[in-house]
Amino acid sequence: MATIPSVKGSVFIAIVEDVQKLLAAKQVKLEELTRWLEPKDIALLDTLIHAHEWYDVRIYARLAELLRDVEGGGRNEYLQKRGERTAKRLLDAGLYSQLAYLRTATFGRRSAPKERYEALGRDLARTTTLSAAILNFGQWQAKPDPKNPKRWIMEVTGARDYPDSLAWASCGFSNQLSRVQNQPDLWAWERPEPDRIVFRMTRDP
Repeated sequence: MATIPSVKGSVFIAIVEDVQKLLAAKQVKLEELTRWLEPKDIALLDTLIHAHEWYDVRIYARLAELLRDVEGGGRNEYLQKRGERTAKRLLDAGLYSQLAYLRTATFGRRSAPKERYEALGRDLARTTTLSAAILNFGQWQAKPDPKNPKRWIMEVTGARDYPDSLAWASCGFSNQLSRVQNQPDLWAWERPEPDRIVFRMTRDP
């Protein structure tokens, strides 16, 4: 039986809680949820979400689109901001060693351009391993940018099941991690092929 593409509860929990808050504040009515959600999604809103369990990424996408449309005015930038908040929350929680590492990473302390470039590559190689702890599909890899020898890309292959809503959030997540190293708004994303996503640096490090 094929594995369902899923996201870890440590990320999923906040999106469920925020939909619950919309319902409690009557910003959206229960009977309106079917515009975005399937019956199994709605049933999940009444269950306890566990940080260590896996949840169908398609449900994540539908919940994210609901929040974007109702709370974010339909703007994808809202999803990016959500990704930033997720990164802050996981950094503060200390759940993942890859994030704790960023506080002592070398990239932000290098002054020579070549040293900064090489240090960033090492930092990215480590932090991209976080994807396997949060997603059970897709493979992330840090690579030199073929379009710019001074920059890096983060490439996601096997990304056919990677929803755009999650890509926006992942971009915000990556930008927040870069902000820890005094490099805000460093990343933008594109999907050059259905099965591949590329996060590309917007400027030289």
